[in-house]
Amino acid sequence: MWPLYAAGFTTAFGAHGIAANLGADTDDAVTSLLVLGGLLALYDGAEVLLKPVFGTIADRIGARPVLLGGLVAFAVASALYAFADSPGWLWAARLGQGAAASAFSPAASALVARLNPAAKHGRAFGSYGFYKSIGYTLGPLLGGVLVWAGGLRLLFTVLALLGAAVAVWALVAVPVVPPLPRARQTVVDLARRLADPVFLVPTAALAGATAALSVGVGFLPVSGSVAGLGTVATGAAVSVLAACAAVVQPRAG
Repeated sequence: MWPLYAAGFTTAFGAHGIAANLGADTDDAVTSLLVLGGLLALYDGAEVLLKPVFGTIADRIGARPVLLGGLVAFAVASALYAFADSPGWLWAARLGQGAAASAFSPAASALVARLNPAAKHGRAFGSYGFYKSIGYTLGPLLGGVLVWAGGLRLLFTVLALLGAAVAVWALVAVPVVPPLPRARQTVVDLARRLADPVFLVPTAALAGATAALSVGVGFLPVSGSVAGLGTVATGAAVSVLAACAAVVQPRAG
């Protein structure tokens, strides 16, 4: 299970660790607030749009190949900016990271379910969520330290190495799990499910809350930078924000 927990940490660290530091130290890649907003939306947009696609692929070929492919793609996308000679490659790197996360994040969740009996699902998913929360909470602070030490490219280098290491670990330790038989679903069936108020209302509320949190994660460091704070201080501030969200969410639920 540990490689799956590490995959959860990786996607969370990759999301918040970079988002919280794009506006603080950008290596001349982020030239305006509009560009910053575009880079933040690029990662999340790719993840949202492609998750159903990779979920369907995982149903067909199994979650393990999707997990491994996503982790490798995440490492490659991170290395793309770490070793590129142009700040413009940041756009391609963030798009690639978001697409890769849309593959390996849900695949890891699916494998947590498949590799544990139903009676242990609560504990298994609780542990998975715990390590993912660590990534969301400590990611901004760790990212701030890395950016302070070596710039944004050092952060991308660490993420590339982390993605590659977790991919190798999962290749060795995660067993092959055959895909489950599934019922056929048409586009009309999918549209009907998505339009159901039972699904739509809480999902819209969750989307609004997530959007508000994302604004804080991405733009709070900009305010800190204007006030003269360094990346470590702004990263710590975002970590406090993420920690508050992690504490409140279970109680709200």
